[in-house]
Amino acid sequence: MNLRDFRIGWRLLVKEPAYSAVVVLGLAVGIAVCFLLLGFVRHSFSYDEHVPERERVVQLQQRWNLALLGNEWDTATGLPALEAAKASGQPVLGTAFLNFGLNVRVDGRVRSIGVTLVDPDFEKIFAPRVLAGDLHEALTRPEALALTADTALKVFGRADAVGRTLQGDGRTYVVVAIVADPPAATTMSFGGLAGRGSAIMPTDMRASVSGTWGRSAGRIYLKLLPGADADAVLDAVRRSLRASPLVQHDYVQQVAALGGRDLIDYRLQPIADVYLAPDLNDLFAPHGNRQGVIGLGAVAVLVLLLATANYVNLATVRTLARQREIAVRKVLGASAQAVARQFLAESVLVCLLATVLGLLLAWLLLPVFEDLVQRRLDGMFGPAPLAATLALGMLLGLAAGAYPTWSALRVRATAALAGRGAGETARGLWIRRALTTLQFGVAIGLTATTLAVAWQTRYVSTLDPGFDTAPLLMFPADNDLRDPRTQALRDAVARLPGVAGVAVSNLPFSVGHNITSMRHAGGTASDLNVYSVDPAFFDVYGVKPIAGRLYSPRFDKVNDDDRVVLNVAAARQLGFASPRAAVGQVVTFSGGSRPMQVVGVAPDLRQRSARDGQQPSVFLLRDRIGGFTVRCSGDVDAVRRAILALWPRYFPNEGLDVVRVATLMSDMFYADDLRLAKLLAASSAIATAIAAFGIYVLAAYSVRRREREIVLRKLYGAGIAAIAKLVAREFAVLVGAGAVLGLPFAWVAIQRWLGGFTERAPIGGWTLAAALLVAGVVALVSTLRHALAAVRIRPASALRE
Repeated sequence: MNLRDFRIGWRLLVKEPAYSAVVVLGLAVGIAVCFLLLGFVRHSFSYDEHVPERERVVQLQQRWNLALLGNEWDTATGLPALEAAKASGQPVLGTAFLNFGLNVRVDGRVRSIGVTLVDPDFEKIFAPRVLAGDLHEALTRPEALALTADTALKVFGRADAVGRTLQGDGRTYVVVAIVADPPAATTMSFGGLAGRGSAIMPTDMRASVSGTWGRSAGRIYLKLLPGADADAVLDAVRRSLRASPLVQHDYVQQVAALGGRDLIDYRLQPIADVYLAPDLNDLFAPHGNRQGVIGLGAVAVLVLLLATANYVNLATVRTLARQREIAVRKVLGASAQAVARQFLAESVLVCLLATVLGLLLAWLLLPVFEDLVQRRLDGMFGPAPLAATLALGMLLGLAAGAYPTWSALRVRATAALAGRGAGETARGLWIRRALTTLQFGVAIGLTATTLAVAWQTRYVSTLDPGFDTAPLLMFPADNDLRDPRTQALRDAVARLPGVAGVAVSNLPFSVGHNITSMRHAGGTASDLNVYSVDPAFFDVYGVKPIAGRLYSPRFDKVNDDDRVVLNVAAARQLGFASPRAAVGQVVTFSGGSRPMQVVGVAPDLRQRSARDGQQPSVFLLRDRIGGFTVRCSGDVDAVRRAILALWPRYFPNEGLDVVRVATLMSDMFYADDLRLAKLLAASSAIATAIAAFGIYVLAAYSVRRREREIVLRKLYGAGIAAIAKLVAREFAVLVGAGAVLGLPFAWVAIQRWLGGFTERAPIGGWTLAAALLVAGVVALVSTLRHALAAVRIRPASALRE
């Protein structure tokens, strides 16, 4: 190919603007979708690449061997395990990674900063780039901290913030260092850094998290230096666990029932594998689904292939229409190589134009796509991705132009000039039919899967949680009920117009591991979920007892430790014959505690997602709680505004976000499913549009190719219905073949996805039938114009041509 071939190709494209716009825009959409999806896939597989000597850095993970907690590994680990690893005698560096939200006041405005508390070894392991100041000082002085450049800019309006102060809740912090922003593809994002001895963490909390085995306090990272034995490190952690009070005192019966297994398993996971690890429960960092990411990559390739197949179909039809032009060029002395170069140049030019337009579309759609996948996709439009995409566009042009070029080379000059142009071979026609079948197979499969995911997500998000969420608002307080200001805030909120009640709890919608072991007289110990609440909790949520009574401000007060409320599942788990039989019985925590009387049994509230099912739970009265739930008797939005106005009187240096309980539950449990449904919906819509365009082109060619056959049938008495049936039958077969190809894959994908839920919508096979119906309607609409054209063909005109 030379420049002259491209100039001729450009003139031909300009001469036929309608054809050019259709093929370029169709390919551009496919390239834009492919670029965005593959960019997301690349982002997902590049997490934590910035860490120096990444192959030596591991994350210590734990898994409880208790049925109640499932079989997932937890990235958050008890901090005593870090000290045990450091004391193993192996050459290792180690740091905790504890995330805290810090609310501060700067220049009269409240700002929220995500500060991570780490050990001094953090600097040696991850080597963050220090832009100004002294990072070591930030990690060792209690009142000092380091900010990222982006956080400093947001808080102070300038990145040079060393020496500036931040006013927290009764404390003043000083910025002593500025570090570079962590990349978007990291499981260790932070807005600020401080030492584990920082004043940000309350003293009692520091003592608790530092000395409690098994508690999901934060993440632990180790760097295995040369000569370090990973198995020896794990053995040291296991030995320390076995000697801990958790095993020796608190969970003696559970350990005895494990048959020699440890109460908690530990493993060292390379950080390169953390983001996409399939068996992780990660509440502290973004986490991806490896199968889902690979599936999106496959969708990206399929969309590009479908768009390319459309171009091949249209270019082939156009080549057949240009037979006389090709014949004239051959008669005038053009060689086969010259003809091939010309057609390949046209194809490459179309694909390069489509690539440039596709990149522009991708750039315009990137903010929407980032919002959809909830990820910041840095580097998507760097030099390397752009160069790779342009190279792909050129290769795509060569590949897509191969078949139209071959069709052009087969043209016989004498026959074409005599009006006996050779049509497409049967083999070529079947190839294009196969491409159209593939297009419909993909479209049908994606549509069926999208419908199933969307229907299941809607079903589980509307399941009855056991109480009415409509009048409920929720917001957290950084300080618990031991702080007089929190108590005063509760009383002030209760006096607001439109407020029917206020409860404080430890946020009942839990996806974490907060368990206790409990037994009743003569029974065995059972593991239960623990929810700490105040006496008003059940009244505010409108929950009625199944047996006995529930907590109430009339009879109970915070920190009453002689009474307990169970849910139905917990009463059954503890061995009671019925909820009524549990009322009045005495239960104790394993390891010895003050006896507690069961005063009532509550229904099984839906406190976890539909993937986890109902959990046995115990409700305790405690004051170390700070999650407010407000029941509204009037306008919910008005109450929300009143709470926001009231908040600064009690916590002027802290921010606040008041949300509806229904929104909170949906975001916590099903936000990822909703994003997946939206991604699949967009992909299936594009795939269906591509399939529609493909069958439209095929129908146009089919009618033209069979024009004389249709005329002869008319002359022999065929009516309108017979002609329409003749045209439609071919495409009904293609749609049916596409269904045979796509529906089995969709069924398998749907069943695999539904397998993660304990409660499923009654889906059955209706999503498959609906996808087939949609495909049928799309095919009908796409071919209707050409079917009508076939019916209207005039025999005299067709036979004369």
